[in-house]
Amino acid sequence: MGLTATPLDDSGNPATGTLSVSVSVTSPLGTVTTPTASSAGSGAYSAVVPSVSAGTWLVRWTATGTGVGWAYEDQFTVRPQGVEQLVDLISVKKHLNIPLNDVRQDEELQGFILTAADQARDVCGPFLPEQHTQYFSGGRSTIQPDWLPLASVQSVTEYYGLSGFTLTEQPLGGQSNAFAYTVDYASGQITRRTFGGEAALFAAGNKNIKLVYTAGTGGQIPFTIRLGALELIRHLWQQTQNGGRPKFGSAGMDGESLGVPMGFALPDRVIELWGPKRRPPGIA
Repeated sequence: MGLTATPLDDSGNPATGTLSVSVSVTSPLGTVTTPTASSAGSGAYSAVVPSVSAGTWLVRWTATGTGVGWAYEDQFTVRPQGVEQLVDLISVKKHLNIPLNDVRQDEELQGFILTAADQARDVCGPFLPEQHTQYFSGGRSTIQPDWLPLASVQSVTEYYGLSGFTLTEQPLGGQSNAFAYTVDYASGQITRRTFGGEAALFAAGNKNIKLVYTAGTGGQIPFTIRLGALELIRHLWQQTQNGGRPKFGSAGMDGESLGVPMGFALPDRVIELWGPKRRPPGIA
């Protein structure tokens, strides 16, 4: 990760002369390092953080010299790998009618892209595969994970006190023992089964059924989801622009109240586009 800064003198101008420049970097875990700061020409200095992990990093530059007592603090965020991005930057700029060679708003737009993906995941469930571990109370014949769509089940374990028994997915008509379950992947429901395919009750108890599963669609993104993400980005972008910029659409078109430009974070048109893919409420 490359860092740059231009020290200023006590008058607020780019500092000249012999300077002592240093930079300290604090990792998301609180570890402080001091990479070497080198002159990059034209009064600027640069440094390189050789290895970065996901999270927010804090940066503090200092410079001293004749007529110079300067300090500057900044931060940067490293996005984790595998974070969902439902739409790309080029598609967003085309949707907003921003010239592709205009890069002034790229960083801000990238933040809106990630925000739209978070909102879509909350409403519709994940699109990239992600693994979850969830606990359910027994005494019932079916359980349903919170995160849908359900892609696969890694394990189902029943606990009777201190003893755990692993259940296996066994198709109807093919039960080989009494510790079985079947999965309706369309709804996400998991049904406890016993001999002959009969529905049975999971072991009675409080949060004694452990489910490990993968949710997601394998990266397949319906166009209505993509269009809804673009519209949400447009909505969020519009709220950040002052009167000097053209407004996209109108309040009525966006499903917002006329005269109340801020409205809700999710306009009606986005909710309608995502509606067919909304995940159902979880079962307690």
